[in-house]
Amino acid sequence: MAEPIAADDSQFNTQQAGYLDAFYGALFHPLQTFRAIADVTEPANRFLWYGFASILLISAMAPLVKLADFGGDPQNLLLTIPISIFFGVSLWCFVGLFIGLWAYAFSGHTRIRTFLTLSGLGALPWLFMAPISMLRLNFGFVGTLLCFLLSLGIWLWVVFMFAAALTQTYRMSAEKVVIVLAAPFAMFLVFTGWAIGFMLNLRQLLGS
Repeated sequence: MAEPIAADDSQFNTQQAGYLDAFYGALFHPLQTFRAIADVTEPANRFLWYGFASILLISAMAPLVKLADFGGDPQNLLLTIPISIFFGVSLWCFVGLFIGLWAYAFSGHTRIRTFLTLSGLGALPWLFMAPISMLRLNFGFVGTLLCFLLSLGIWLWVVFMFAAALTQTYRMSAEKVVIVLAAPFAMFLVFTGWAIGFMLNLRQLLGS
């Protein structure tokens, strides 16, 4: 297996890099690593599997973190872990397909496989939630406060990684990335407002 990549992206060999290389690079040199993978017109299928493996690990870990935070019967993990994996992988595929098609309007390229790969690797910081959740159990109020702050930092880290995956896959400017990320929320608000207005008008018509 190739040695972990260094800060220089020229040392990232997309033909030889293994999962640990992609893992290390995505966490500590995300821009260089994502750029090296995205520069390949059709990244090797194993990179997509690396993204899938990342989502698999994170989804399987989520019930363990919940059990540590809120307690429960460990035997339930036999059910909750497969369910978590199913929904995690499904959400990854849905978001990748939706964002990929939405980004097509701005770039003219779908590149869904590349985006799925990079977005999967970009979710890796969630793995740190497992040790962070231990702070709440061992350090009382201070641990809870630290857990909140570190969790917020992890969330911001993942948002940055997701934006980096979008930028490197479609070669978008920062302004377009903001539009692509914000547009679904704006559309949801508009649709919600329209639905509420429609229901209110319908209620008035029926009431009259």
